[in-house]
Amino acid sequence: MSRGKRVPTGTSLKIYLTLLSSSEPLGVREIQHRVGLKSPSTAKYHLDRLRSYGLVKQLPDGRYVAVKSGNPLTSIYLFFRASPIPRLLPITLAFTSFMITYELLNGRDYVLIIALIAFSAYVIIEALNLKSLIKYLTE
Repeated sequence: MSRGKRVPTGTSLKIYLTLLSSSEPLGVREIQHRVGLKSPSTAKYHLDRLRSYGLVKQLPDGRYVAVKSGNPLTSIYLFFRASPIPRLLPITLAFTSFMITYELLNGRDYVLIIALIAFSAYVIIEALNLKSLIKYLTE
């Protein structure tokens, strides 16, 4: 795989998600405590792996920040606070709300409304499957 195209798993992914959800750069010990690692050397090992993937950048003061561009995870998820949300979810909810409101106000075509609800339910289920992917990858 080319540099910047790798997706971390396990502890490395937990550290990457921690950095993505942080509003400020974090040091090795801060990462160690937030992720629940026993030693700073373990955190440093995973940070070095993430740096080699091009997913983390070390600042001159020694703290780390997540690199968001060029990563497949950041292209399919939005990060709200500490939680990854599949991009499909808010888009689908907004589209469905708009279309159902439009149909109820204008046409009351119940077949179309049922089709919209079915389509939206399918996309929401797929979005939740993407959310469970993060849980799977961090185990």
